Amino acid sequence: MKLEDRVIAWLAQQEAQSYLVGGCVRDRLLKRRTYDLDVATTGDGLSMARHLANHFGGDYYPLDTERSTGRAILYREGEARLVVDVARLRGSDLASDLADRDFTINALAMDFRSLGTIIDHHGGCSDLEACLIRPVSDASIRSDPVRALRGVRLAAQLNFRLAPETENLIRRDGAALSEVSGERVRDELAHLLKLACAGPYLNRLDELGLLTIVLPELEPLRDLPQPPPHYLNGLAHSLETVCTLEVLLDEVLGVRGKGHGSDCREEKAPGAGPPDSRTFGPLVPYSERLESHFGQTMSDARPRVVVLKLAALLHDTGKPGTRTQEEDGQIHFIGHEQKGAKIAAEALRRLRFSQPEVRLAETIVCHHMRPLLLAKQGTVSSRAVYRFFRDTGEAGVDVLLHALADHRATYPPDREDDQGERLAALTARMLEDCWQHHAERVEPPVLVDGHDLMREFGLPPGPQIGDLLETVREAQVSGQVRTRDEAFILIRSALADKA
Repeated sequence: MKLEDRVIAWLAQQEAQSYLVGGCVRDRLLKRRTYDLDVATTGDGLSMARHLANHFGGDYYPLDTERSTGRAILYREGEARLVVDVARLRGSDLASDLADRDFTINALAMDFRSLGTIIDHHGGCSDLEACLIRPVSDASIRSDPVRALRGVRLAAQLNFRLAPETENLIRRDGAALSEVSGERVRDELAHLLKLACAGPYLNRLDELGLLTIVLPELEPLRDLPQPPPHYLNGLAHSLETVCTLEVLLDEVLGVRGKGHGSDCREEKAPGAGPPDSRTFGPLVPYSERLESHFGQTMSDARPRVVVLKLAALLHDTGKPGTRTQEEDGQIHFIGHEQKGAKIAAEALRRLRFSQPEVRLAETIVCHHMRPLLLAKQGTVSSRAVYRFFRDTGEAGVDVLLHALADHRATYPPDREDDQGERLAALTARMLEDCWQHHAERVEPPVLVDGHDLMREFGLPPGPQIGDLLETVREAQVSGQVRTRDEAFILIRSALADKA
């Protein structure tokens, strides 16, 4: 018997009346795979969750002591972990509990003692058939503004439509989202961004007035004009970059939804353009490595791709503060990468992302122009590739993929762009250097260290030591230095030139 079935059987035997509620009921009816159970009980949710965890040898966490809500995380060999959240009923009975929920498709319940019977007081089953996100009541968004964000996320996740009354309530009450804690906004935003089709729904958030409530840093980009070859203003370009990034991942990783996201019913998201094989084709041989890279989980099991998309959304936020215009009308944004990196970092901190996530976004934005600048050089040396990965570290792969999407989103879909092909070829070459020749071209073995230099040449500690060691590493990646003796010869020559 599967772990989920054993848990359901155990819950059915408890003295307190308990119900399967919310999204897990919805997903069962949609025949979607789920990894959690939401339980509402007439008893003490904290106590029941603790006993459940003890019975199945899992972990227990109190989630909300005031609302008597606890979590049991259960494990079984060969199966994904099962998360069971147990909460005391909201209100005096099940009807009150369901009436207090967000959308009709989430206001469904099953009695554990009679799982074949659906309890539906608000027409949720009909809305499931109609693929509709409809509020339970007029107060659905007002009572918890984060539901405005959740409604759009559910539309993306399930490929459903927002009912007109849902849109009206979001427009009426969604502004209060600015008063919701950063952690709750972060979690809903991350749930959206980890989906393979998030880009068009970020546009939807903007249409509903929510995007710049969540990320006010984007508002100055809204009407920001950009010089050719840009064909979109600042905000539209940033949104298009996310959409293009998702097309890129779709093209490279295969079926939409694989590798970097989930759900969306494996359909093309509305508004997503066709894959660009000429631009993205050179990356296909690295699909497995890219899938593994972007599937890495960071804090709270958020996949790395969430930060990549956030960086894509925020990458040009430094432009309004660096805009200059010459007498002939030419517009420049000199230094916008560095300024934007600070803005992006602050945005992620405000939303309570972890420090590793903040650093990743900051690095992507700070270096997002470098791949294109390298591609314009025509010939890119091994030293240049080494310096790129030296400065970007583990974020180098993210910077490369972002740069491809950013560049492609600069041009209209029907415009051919030879520079994009060069950038794609360079990206493929740099990925090969990173993954196939890492020891030779990215992180060469240490031949000498600072103590060697101080002992051999009588140098004092200081920046000069670091500069000389860096000279050796660059000579290693270019093939000029292979041994310790050759390293000493190079250092001796460098010191003589400065004497």
